Amino acid sequence: MQSSVKLKRSDNRRLATRSPIVVLEVKGKSFDRIFVAHADNLGTGGLRLSSDHLKVGDRFPIEFVLPDLETKIECCGEVVWKKDMGASSNGVGVRFVDLSEKAKDAIERWIAKGEIIR
Repeated sequence: MQSSVKLKRSDNRRLATRSPIVVLEVKGKSFDRIFVAHADNLGTGGLRLSSDHLKVGDRFPIEFVLPDLETKIECCGEVVWKKDMGASSNGVGVRFVDLSEKAKDAIERWIAKGEIIR
């Protein structure tokens, strides 16, 4: 007999550790347009962006430099959720689709340092 575990809505669905206080400038390309957004939550599984023009399901190439100002991350992202933030811009959750192990390790090392960048 298999047992199943049901997650409550309040359970944290993230599988990777995240750094909750970071503001990164993220460049992306969507529909042949380059856009710049700000990320304020970063982990090895993805990030949260402030963006008004992305929608759930959008896939696009993104790049950003970690706050060490040396490590450039490039991968494909997919919007997995979108929330209306009221008067400010909308927030979107972006999942990394093809993050390399080297980039994942770099993000993990940066998060482990616990540095806060704003």
